[in-house]
Amino acid sequence: MKVIKAVAFANGMPCPHAGQWLSRADFEAHNGQGHMTFTDNPRRAMKFADAAAALSYWQTPSRKWPLRPDGKPNRPLTALTVEIEDAPTQE
Repeated sequence: MKVIKAVAFANGMPCPHAGQWLSRADFEAHNGQGHMTFTDNPRRAMKFADAAAALSYWQTPSRKWPLRPDGKPNRPLTALTVEIEDAPTQE
């Protein structure tokens, strides 16, 4: 299993969620700009079957607002640089 960890904003600016794990994402919130929730506890993070599934989720576009004004896909979670890590084992 894999988890997604926030590193920084994609533009390199510091992110208040850096070092935290993605626990929930709503790609349609805020009129398609998305809303993500993060946790300090990797055990509470969303789990993905493998790195490919986590990467695919990171690239999920909004259905409400599928294209940005520049014509590129609107993928709210890609506003963050992330790391895909092994999920902690259950103990």
